[in-house]
Amino acid sequence: MANDASVALGAPEIAGTLVNPKGFTKRRVAGAAGREVAGLVGSAAAVLATRDRAKGAADLPDFGRVGYVAVSATDVAVVKTKLGWKMTPTNEALVRVPRSELASAELEEGRMVSHLRLRFDNGQLWEFDVPRSDKKTARAVVAALESSVS
Repeated sequence: MANDASVALGAPEIAGTLVNPKGFTKRRVAGAAGREVAGLVGSAAAVLATRDRAKGAADLPDFGRVGYVAVSATDVAVVKTKLGWKMTPTNEALVRVPRSELASAELEEGRMVSHLRLRFDNGQLWEFDVPRSDKKTARAVVAALESSVS
């Protein structure tokens, strides 16, 4: 496994995938299109138009541009990543939830961007964008979590 968040989980990692915040790709494309079409004004308008859609569940912390969803036998966690040429998980779990509280895990696959959704028994929803390059590992995360779903 290229990425491993076992230290952050405090247990062996079963599956994990790199993720972006929900709406990240759309904001990047809109921002680039705005800069191309209307320069700085278009870019600012695109950011303003898409910023409120990026707000996720209250208990999902801001993890920046790239985070790592990791699964152990007992927990699912969002782990902070080191940015650089290659993003890798750090030893810091930003949030951790017992797998027993997971209600559903689904991956809506897209051509360029897929969407990972983790819903919990208390109604909390974690939503992520998954880049094309990480679709295979996102499938592994969902497969690992399906055994937890009640």
